Amino acid sequence: MKNYTKAIPRSIYVAFICSLIIGMGSISSCHKTSNNNPSSSGDSCTFLFHLHTQIIDSTIGGNVDGYDSNTTGSANPWYLDGLNRRIELFVPQFFISNIMLVKSDNTMIKLSNVVLLKGLDSEDYYMCKVPTGTYVSAMFTVGLANADSNMAPTMMDFLTNTNLTGSLLTYNQAYPLEGTMWNGSDYFGMKIIGAYDTSAAGAAGGTAVNPIPFTFNIPNSLTIAQTIALPTRGTAAADNYPVYVATGGSTNYIHVLCDYGKLLTAIVNLKANNSTSTMPSLADSLANNLPNMFRYEQ
Repeated sequence: MKNYTKAIPRSIYVAFICSLIIGMGSISSCHKTSNNNPSSSGDSCTFLFHLHTQIIDSTIGGNVDGYDSNTTGSANPWYLDGLNRRIELFVPQFFISNIMLVKSDNTMIKLSNVVLLKGLDSEDYYMCKVPTGTYVSAMFTVGLANADSNMAPTMMDFLTNTNLTGSLLTYNQAYPLEGTMWNGSDYFGMKIIGAYDTSAAGAAGGTAVNPIPFTFNIPNSLTIAQTIALPTRGTAAADNYPVYVATGGSTNYIHVLCDYGKLLTAIVNLKANNSTSTMPSLADSLANNLPNMFRYEQ
């Protein structure tokens, strides 16, 4: 299997992590609980995740390499989190794996060998071609839920994503590289680097003058323990958002807000508890709060 990582610029969309399996015939595959495997574009459709980096009511994002352009040259780069604290994110990243799409008849389609790495700016992630039908939900794991979690980046086969015509998807967005999540022996499931404004001026809504940095590296072993199950669409639990009626040849987006403003409420005192390297237990608190981080955008 050819590795395109070095041949393609950093800004190109990198969405798949495929295991180095000899004889693998494709870069992604779908495992179904039924035998309705699509054989042509007429009986298959495409699904993508559209993932926003969110802090409560604000969708944030910036320029390149996972750093928010608001960090410099802006009088107000801060956002209120779920505890009304003013925070800024520089590097919010996490893996998504073990993705399952749920049909209206409760059939679950597992997307094998598909792993996404969500960064600050990256939003659109191709997942797979699946059978047509009515889809009502999606499930996934934060982190790498397979043997890839202890394979060094130089050994991995991270392939660029392609669309239905085989051309590269280049959304002019900065997609992070897998090596940024490697800790020397395995991968972090999630990494969060940012700052918390503790100044009196910041509390009053002014320009921050005394930000406290925070760094939270959450081990993959903790994040994969949490299964994220989005609520069933067409119900009150999903704000009555309509189901996905996926017809032949259609492209369907699952719009999800990844809300760090809610996730960070797991840490009450950010001023004192701001690093997993000095307080490893903070990683447990954040991992346990992961189910509260995700919700539909539309």
